[in-house]
Amino acid sequence: MGSSAARRVGHIRSLGDHWYAWTDGVPASGELRVHAAVQHDGRYHLDAIGYEGPVSASLLRTIPVGRIEAAVNALARHGNESSKGRAEARVPAKLREHAVPGYPDEFYEVVARAYRLLAADSSRPVVDIAEANDVPVTTAQRWVKEARRRELLPPGRRGKAG
Repeated sequence: MGSSAARRVGHIRSLGDHWYAWTDGVPASGELRVHAAVQHDGRYHLDAIGYEGPVSASLLRTIPVGRIEAAVNALARHGNESSKGRAEARVPAKLREHAVPGYPDEFYEVVARAYRLLAADSSRPVVDIAEANDVPVTTAQRWVKEARRRELLPPGRRGKAG
């Protein structure tokens, strides 16, 4: 699987050769490893999962595949920078003061970057963006929706952050 690399985002660490170790919710007695490959949509998707330790149905149900994929994609895009997380969820005031229909692409690029970083470590990235910017959740949802419409983020999947 390659040597252990220092690149890490949230609960994921690159092991090399597109293998990653996931630590969130995994019992200390086990290790969850995943392999991801770029698919037709240009994003990394899991194509193999390995677990060393006692396996149960309840353990398998707790594997957050969507969060893991979001973390892999954030790591691939941002490498070590992504550990800044919530601090980068703040949209610069200069962009926010012109928050009316027709925001510039630069605004939505910042929103998309914040969303990707937060989705790697949170199951509620839109709520985190709203809190970081002191705006209603519906405003942050509108920002993310527009970033998706401008193809700065992939289409949303119900119940999946990232």
